[in-house]
Amino acid sequence: MTVLSIIKTFFKKGAASPPSLTNPARAVPLGHASPSSQRPSPSVSTSDNRLDDLIARRRASLQSVIAGSIELVGLDEIKEALGSKWAGLAARASELAEQGIRRRLSDSDILQALSDTEFSICFAKLNREAALERARQISREIKQEIFAELPEFSLSMTVKQYVAEIELSNLAGDTGSLADRLVLTLRRMRLEADRAILNYRRLLLKDFQLLFAPLWDPERAIVELNRCVLDLSLGCTTLSQFQAIADPDQMVDTLADMDCLALTRALEVLHRYGKASNLAAILVPVGYQTLARSSTRREYLKLLSSVPEVYSPFVKLEVTNVPSRPDVDHLNNLLFTVRAVCPDLTLQVNGSAEYLSALDAMPLWGLSCNLSMGQLRAPTRRAVAPFFMEFARSNGLRTLAHGANTIGLALAAVDSGFHYVSGTAIHLSQDTPRAPSRLHPLTRPKRISG
Repeated sequence: MTVLSIIKTFFKKGAASPPSLTNPARAVPLGHASPSSQRPSPSVSTSDNRLDDLIARRRASLQSVIAGSIELVGLDEIKEALGSKWAGLAARASELAEQGIRRRLSDSDILQALSDTEFSICFAKLNREAALERARQISREIKQEIFAELPEFSLSMTVKQYVAEIELSNLAGDTGSLADRLVLTLRRMRLEADRAILNYRRLLLKDFQLLFAPLWDPERAIVELNRCVLDLSLGCTTLSQFQAIADPDQMVDTLADMDCLALTRALEVLHRYGKASNLAAILVPVGYQTLARSSTRREYLKLLSSVPEVYSPFVKLEVTNVPSRPDVDHLNNLLFTVRAVCPDLTLQVNGSAEYLSALDAMPLWGLSCNLSMGQLRAPTRRAVAPFFMEFARSNGLRTLAHGANTIGLALAAVDSGFHYVSGTAIHLSQDTPRAPSRLHPLTRPKRISG
């Protein structure tokens, strides 16, 4: 599969058919469970009476009710692989989800199990912000509980949540029960929100541009490496809007797509300009969150494996946004996995870098840090945590400093002994990679030997 054929699918992701709105009490599970797994309609005497009482109390003081939904998504992706075991495991996942939700609700909240994979909640006492935080907590924790008992689902299943404030006037009517009207209204609002998220996501992926920041080697006064930089200036409003409404899984999916697009566009640039001039290597960032989740890692590594052999020596990866306290064993495994596809691998380290003591340096080509984080404040002050430089030196790793956007930061980075420095004080980012060439950005570059 070629790079372009893979990337064409990205704008189609998320365009699945919306859930049925015609029969709220018997919604079809997103996991495509068999008809026998459908739950019967909730008891009218139980759900409706409690809901009637709750809404009557809300009408006395407020004009709205806070409702939400929790869904298990993606079970159908592994149905065939599980074969005869699927029905039992899916039923157990549904049971764990319902039990987990109930344990985390108050006695006054109302839970309806609409199907084996969909649950609606009416929050009795929480405002929208508190209910949204509770729903996110529930989704996160029941996913962990399901994966702990049913690891087979960890490769494909996720848990989606949605919370909305519903005007009581929208629940008026004489068709169906009050519970059904609430679920129907909630689904319509969720569908509109999903469409908005999809639209923002498409705009975000469409608008972002890839720029290239030359990385300067102070020792030899040359540029032979460029770093990809995502220019979101055209889409920064879209990004903030998307972050405000997207759930964590949607955010991870979109960031992964941006990582894939960055790699694809970098390869296109190599192909376009490599025929006409000398090539400088390109450092392509990829987020830790893209590699940490199995589904997005699988897609990214598939794309990386499709890099033509002629361009492989010119592609280096930089793993970014690593948590300050990662699971180091997991991180080591990820680095070895990625290195098998791309040998020149750099790890971006921010903060105290305490986890370096347990990090395996074997799969790494370099360590990088972002100077805009404030580690360097004066040319005479050593920048990074001393252990950063010690670890790199003792393991023979290249050191890269990004964000040298002032002369002071650039001089301090040179003084501290970085092998490569980038930032506006070195060279402005540009549309195309700078070819290998000499560069003298600083009038008096200094370097501490040793």
